[in-house]
Order: sequence, then structure tokens, then C-alpha cells
Amino acid sequence: HELNSWFEQRPLFGQRILVTRAIDQAESFAVKLSQLGAEVVLQPAIEIQPPHEYDALDQAIESIADVNWIVFSSGNGVRFFLNRLIDKGYDARHLAQAKLAAIGPGTAAALKEFNLKADLMPEVYRAESMVDAMAPLVANQTVLLIRASRGREVLPAGLREAGANVQQVVVYQSLDVQQVSPSTIEALEKGIDWVTLTSSAIARSAIGLLGDHLRGMKSVSISPITSETMRGLGLEPTVEAVQHDLDGMIQAILDFQSP
Repeated sequence: HELNSWFEQRPLFGQRILVTRAIDQAESFAVKLSQLGAEVVLQPAIEIQPPHEYDALDQAIESIADVNWIVFSSGNGVRFFLNRLIDKGYDARHLAQAKLAAIGPGTAAALKEFNLKADLMPEVYRAESMVDAMAPLVANQTVLLIRASRGREVLPAGLREAGANVQQVVVYQSLDVQQVSPSTIEALEKGIDWVTLTSSAIARSAIGLLGDHLRGMKSVSISPITSETMRGLGLEPTVEAVQHDLDGMIQAILDFQSP
């Protein structure tokens, strides 16, 4: 009996939460939500694939000695770039002369997996803040942006304006998932309480994928940019994370549940 009452005291007990991140990134988020008592439904809205070809990436790795700054805007970018570097027979010393910038704590943590430390991380985890933080440092410097097959152009444009020589290399593809899984359909029939939207690309794809199903759910957005994307597609976020990361999203749900 006591065990049951403990179980029911978990703050997200009885909440069914739809997580839309790419499958290889959803796990730790799903575990945290489950530990708080939620029933988690995994329905990735995007999938992450290797690049079409490696020529540009390999060339960037070969000529890395000419680069002053390497800018990572996602954990995926870190992993695809550094795993390729290692496959080519190099190690972290190959990046010794470059400073490393990470857009946020998840990206910095991915660098740490490779025993690398971010030299710079903006206070707010978005491209505009990265431009502000780097602008005074990059005049006449060569900056390599490690990026996905799609993304905002704020960073390259802002750094060029600050006088940087900007090079970009696509290290992975981000593709929209086209079909809802059978287990998600089952969960939709039972009713889903919350949907978590962790980027603009994910929000766009999830809204396309789930359409009217989302009207009956509460939604949590990771940041003002994601919220803006949602509104543009006719979905008003129920809550927006104050701290623009996964823990911030969980906090936003908890605050809403028990104000």
C-alpha cells in the first residue's frame, strides 16, 4: 500500500507525454519524465541520418589547421564531426589550434564525451546570442560552422557581418518522419496530455505529422523561437520553458501542473 501511495505522489503520475525528438536523443529525456511518474510515448518527428556524401566534411577535417574557431550548434553535429575525424585516423589533438564554441549545455556535454572543452558558450542558448558572444572575437578569423542539412541562417550571416571568414559543413541530415507509429496511434486513442517540442524543425514536422490531434493536447515549447514557429503554424504553446533546455521543459510542465 505504501509503495502505491509513493507511486501516485510522483508529480507527473497519470500524465501521458508525447516526446517528438529524434529517437537517439529522446532516451534521457524519456527516462527523466518516467521517473517523475509520466507515461512516455515516443514518436520522433525527425530522424537523423549521415550526410549524402563525405567529401566536404573530409576536406574540412583535412584543412582544419587553417581554422580559428569551430562552432557546434548541436550534440549531433559534435558526434558526426568527431566520429568522422576519428575514422580518418585523427584524434582531438588535430583540433588543437582551434577554439571551440557550443550553442548550449547539451552540445558542450557532447564535446566532453570526446574529452573536449567548449571555449565559449552563449548565456542564452540560441544563434543570436552566439553571434553576440562571438562578434568581438572573430574579425578576420576563419570560423567553421558544423551544421545540419537545414537550419537557420542567423549564425553565418551574423558572423560574416562581424568580419569573420565563415565556412560551413553539413555533417548530418535532419529528415521529417512521414508516418505515425502504431503505438502512437494507440496512445492517441487513449488520449495524450502533453506534447514536447524541442526545436523549430521538430515543431514543424510534428504539426505536419499529427495535425488536429495536437489540438487536444497541452504543449510545451523549449524556447521563444520554437514558440514562434508553433504560432506561425496555428499552435499556441501552453507553456514555454524559462530555461531553454530539457530540464527547463520538465520544470515548465511541473509548474503548470501545480502552480
